[in-house]
Amino acid sequence: MRENEHVDVMIDNERALGFTRATMTRWLSPTLLLRTAIRVGISGLLGSYADKREEMAALPAAPVADLSGTREVPASGELPDGSEAPDTGELWFDYVSDLGDGFDSTYAMASLLAAPSLNLAGTTMPRGRMLVMGGDQCYPTPSIAGYENKLIGPYRTALPRQRSEPAERPKLFVLPGNHDWYDGLTAFMRVFCQGSSIGDWRTEQTRSYFAVRLPHRWWLLGIDIQFDSYIDDPQRRYFIKIAQQMRPGDAVILCSAKPSWISTAEQDSEAYAVLDYFERTIIRAAGAQVRVSLTGDRHHYARYSEVGGTAVKFTAGGGGAYLSATHRLPQRLVLPPPASRARGKSDPPVHYELASTIFPDAPASRLLAAGIFRLPALAPGLVALLGGIHLLLTLAVGAAGTDGRGAAGRLDGIADGLRGASVGGLFVGLLSGIPGLVLAVGVIAAALALTKAGRTARGIAAGATHGLAQLLLAVALLAGAVTITRPLPGTWLLAGVLPLMFTAGGLAATELVAAYLWLADRTMGLNTNELFAAQGIADYKNFLRLRISPDGQLTIYPVGVRTVPKRWRFTPSSPTGAAAGTPCFAPADRPLEPFLIEPPITLARAASAQEPPDVAPHQPSPGTESAGH
Repeated sequence: MRENEHVDVMIDNERALGFTRATMTRWLSPTLLLRTAIRVGISGLLGSYADKREEMAALPAAPVADLSGTREVPASGELPDGSEAPDTGELWFDYVSDLGDGFDSTYAMASLLAAPSLNLAGTTMPRGRMLVMGGDQCYPTPSIAGYENKLIGPYRTALPRQRSEPAERPKLFVLPGNHDWYDGLTAFMRVFCQGSSIGDWRTEQTRSYFAVRLPHRWWLLGIDIQFDSYIDDPQRRYFIKIAQQMRPGDAVILCSAKPSWISTAEQDSEAYAVLDYFERTIIRAAGAQVRVSLTGDRHHYARYSEVGGTAVKFTAGGGGAYLSATHRLPQRLVLPPPASRARGKSDPPVHYELASTIFPDAPASRLLAAGIFRLPALAPGLVALLGGIHLLLTLAVGAAGTDGRGAAGRLDGIADGLRGASVGGLFVGLLSGIPGLVLAVGVIAAALALTKAGRTARGIAAGATHGLAQLLLAVALLAGAVTITRPLPGTWLLAGVLPLMFTAGGLAATELVAAYLWLADRTMGLNTNELFAAQGIADYKNFLRLRISPDGQLTIYPVGVRTVPKRWRFTPSSPTGAAAGTPCFAPADRPLEPFLIEPPITLARAASAQEPPDVAPHQPSPGTESAGH
């Protein structure tokens, strides 16, 4: 078979799988930004009046998933015959977050999660019996088609459905992130809360939050704090009932969709208030402790460890979305921060310190930031938009007339005015007419909005400087274009100037945006997220594999991949797929090479050798403190 025939067969078979392989999201695409802004606005508006989490109360709550390997234990902690439940089991499970973006990165991580085992640093780690997806399963906004193409398709082909009983298949639990919330959780509920399957993984939850009992008195709780809002009352009551099953000395792995602990160091003193409230009034009130916090949202790997203690907080958002920077991470955290005004906040606060190993490391992160200067190639839509703005600015200058008297909109008058103008005259023409003035104000307003720094002095200064630089660039390019085309007679000058302004203006203005993003991050710590989002870096991915050993210790293995394959070979010989459990794609350009980002982190269930007395747990009263803390 000739090569082109092989490609045709591959494409036909891939279509038979029912999804389209997606590319990385182009975050500075004007149309995408507009659509996303509309969805975000609608979501925020509807969320203020109709909280989907409260509607979920009409759905029966799924029973607590029990992966402990023990007999059912009542709240007293004793079995009916007075004996302790046997608990000598071992459990492996996985955590991945921020995963529904480009096929290359999403499928690369899905194939590692689906592999029967991974052998890293001399340790054989079997596939988890449970997979937790920690948020943002579809970029940029959710829809059934988006989930199918960007999540379900890649995961279904990484681990096709096997002929096994439901009880034997790995369980899947999913938290919604802010991107999942942009349609009010409508698509999320249909995909993840109806007992469906994604490949051989089977969903278990009926709401956007869940609880899992693990071996050796470990618990995994997934909470849904929509856009950092308060815990809704049905969710709070659900977890109060869960806490009533806990015993003093139990350990909790708490999953949320955002690293609120990092936001506290970024001028948001109340970001941690919801997590602190939940831990204080529900988990600690039951005598249990949050030993591990897991989250994504930031698309890198970082770990914060309690100073003088053993609690750890992981950010592991490397499931497939664009890479996030690490060179701006705070070194130390105080939780809750002293500036927080939350009523009843934990006191004294707990101090955390950033671990020495992050992925990618800070030098690599700074080096990757310079890739923003490829922005014209990464965002052709932005080039076209800015080129169009330069065309409008050119026409506005000509329509006003470079002497301020106007050209009555005549093409010959516009051409003549531009032909004889100096640089200063062009600038006067820009600001002397209403169309030019409106465009100039719009450019500066857009530059101010791009800073995303609110009304801070540094944000206003950075945005205004960027906007003014864009206007000066437009005038300088217009002067150069007029100089080049001045010999052309009559209105032929416009035939030369306008294409030059569209092409050169679009490219130069886009490079100026790139320079602004790079300088704003480097000098003021602004727009770091936009700097990396615009590049859509598919490499430097990660997930966590966790093990509860027979002796009750929790070990966390952070798995990383530096470079994901960009070309894949379709492996099944028939359109319907390969044998049960066999992945449908294999790397064609480079091997997939996972490694341990840092040595495994091991935690005992109890924070100290002296455990609390084994008494009936305290049952928090719903009326002791409001959910609004």
